[in-house]
Amino acid sequence: MIWHRLDREKTVSMIARVKPTTQSITFSPATSEAKCLKLPFYETFLLYRLTNFSSLPTFSMDFLSDGDTYFYMDGSDAPIQKINAQAGLKITKETVIPYLNFYYCFVRLPEGEIILLKSPEEAAIIDLYDEERREEFGAVPTPIDISEDIQTGTFSVTAPVLYDGSPMEAVITVTKDGRVTTTPKRMLTMGLN
Repeated sequence: MIWHRLDREKTVSMIARVKPTTQSITFSPATSEAKCLKLPFYETFLLYRLTNFSSLPTFSMDFLSDGDTYFYMDGSDAPIQKINAQAGLKITKETVIPYLNFYYCFVRLPEGEIILLKSPEEAAIIDLYDEERREEFGAVPTPIDISEDIQTGTFSVTAPVLYDGSPMEAVITVTKDGRVTTTPKRMLTMGLN
């Protein structure tokens, strides 16, 4: 998945549209950059990032948008659920993992940080605050088991995760409307299972 930088005119338009959300932060077209990313599970909504390079450290805000209305990613799953209900969600065997990577990246959960691991061994080297790794939405865990309940459209994913800093095997349920439930199954021992 590749971020696409918005031209100056679209950046100015985005800054104007998100101004009510960003009242306490100043974004200027001269010192800010806007970019967007296509997500495989949404037809009409993209992920947008607005970054202010004049602040130290640089500061970014993320939004889901159809290019007209912007929903700020505030750490809850409310903006995601609003888009899922409004624009529809396309969850398939091919899109369930990118959706989970996206969901875990942008939703702060009561149980702490959850990251799908490429493999159990990755738990020893992953940095929870490594944005590049967390935003690797297409990363597919190994081993992984994906099953679908044809009647309900619910997916069940068994995969290695970093669950609040601990390597675990978890069972993750994703409903067709995008609700996510994560249940730790067992502790992993860095590939010695």
